Amino acid sequence: MQIRSFGAALILSLGACASTPPPEAGVVADPYEGFNRQVFAFNNGVDRYTLAPAASVYETVTPAFARDRVGDFLGNLKSPAIFVNDVLQAQPDRAGDTFFRFTINTTIGLVGLWDAAEYFGIDGHSEDFGQTLAVWGVASGPYLMMPLLGPTNPRDLFGSGVNRAFDPLTWTEFAGQPDLDDQIAIGRGVLGGLNARVALDDQIRTLNEQPEPYVALRRIYSSQRQAAIRNGQMVDESKAYDDLPDFDEFEN
Repeated sequence: MQIRSFGAALILSLGACASTPPPEAGVVADPYEGFNRQVFAFNNGVDRYTLAPAASVYETVTPAFARDRVGDFLGNLKSPAIFVNDVLQAQPDRAGDTFFRFTINTTIGLVGLWDAAEYFGIDGHSEDFGQTLAVWGVASGPYLMMPLLGPTNPRDLFGSGVNRAFDPLTWTEFAGQPDLDDQIAIGRGVLGGLNARVALDDQIRTLNEQPEPYVALRRIYSSQRQAAIRNGQMVDESKAYDDLPDFDEFEN
């Protein structure tokens, strides 16, 4: 399944490079806008009638303290992939921070249930293989809206597949329980999605109140990805969207 996903993403990337002219500076290339809008409407329907109600129930039965612990635990599981991408981007200081954060949070932080590293002044950051490809000079390709996955582009879509290869849990097998690894992966994805949906509820409502939510989402996603690649702040043109959600939290 993962090989097919990698292949599809690679084909999309090659097709984008071959057929899509580079956009003007500050313009998001969206040659598939008609298709993307249809997927956007589908995703909104899934969120409204499935994810949002499920997140509401989850919020009701789970106290904020427990949700924070879930967020810290799931965040700690991303550390190996972040570390690899720090190294691939030749960022030794950030790689060191990631290594020490993972070590501290896995031990003192009780397998990541508490962000103890933050208490010691070691702030976290996020890196993924899509960002690494951008640092290496690979173009993003056109804007894409994927069913359930949300906004992306060929470079980031391919990068998300490679990130899974960097995740040790992808290769973990349990003796005598061949399906347990899949069950853990599904549980991790569902729990992470619900936790993120609760945390971003107000911000998603703000997005949906925009005159043109599709355009707002396209702009904020593209701006945030550029900011992440630069390891810095958003560009000035996106300041009007500072109160909109960080959709990177939905990647896992």
